[in-house]
Amino acid sequence: METRETSGPTLAFLVGTTLLMLVVGFIWATRPFPSLSSYSDSSRCVDTQVAAGQKVHPSEVLVSVFNAGRKSGGAGTAMKKLMRRGFAPGDTGNAGTASVRKVEIWADPSSPAAQLVAAQFGSGTPIVSGKPVLGDGIVVVVGDGLRAWHPKVAAVTAEADTYICGPKVP
Repeated sequence: METRETSGPTLAFLVGTTLLMLVVGFIWATRPFPSLSSYSDSSRCVDTQVAAGQKVHPSEVLVSVFNAGRKSGGAGTAMKKLMRRGFAPGDTGNAGTASVRKVEIWADPSSPAAQLVAAQFGSGTPIVSGKPVLGDGIVVVVGDGLRAWHPKVAAVTAEADTYICGPKVP
């Protein structure tokens, strides 16, 4: 083949490829940038509305567990047990200088999610407001005195319209 016979098809291919790349480049260049809030929001939960009279189940509640005891591993052990009961996992770690003998729930006492988590430990479990926010969702602080757990409580009924911190669904 002569040079003149191949230069036409080659030129047509190169022009077509260039036009295609221009179109694709234009489409990609005009797309909106991703939201910066999706990168800065490290929360693992989303506010979920709960109506008065609606039942709240463990799968709808995110819990974070922190160890206030001297023995290591208390938070991890409690988190595993709560996960087996159906709760969504949040953060775990140490509670620093917090002084908790058995267990405390650090949340709004009127929250049905906090009441459901507290029920897992028994009716006398304190729900304390005004404490530091250590993690996402309902914060459980365990001490060395935590031994027994109440039988699993499957749901709690909300007494008023409210919001709970539920797990993000991917």
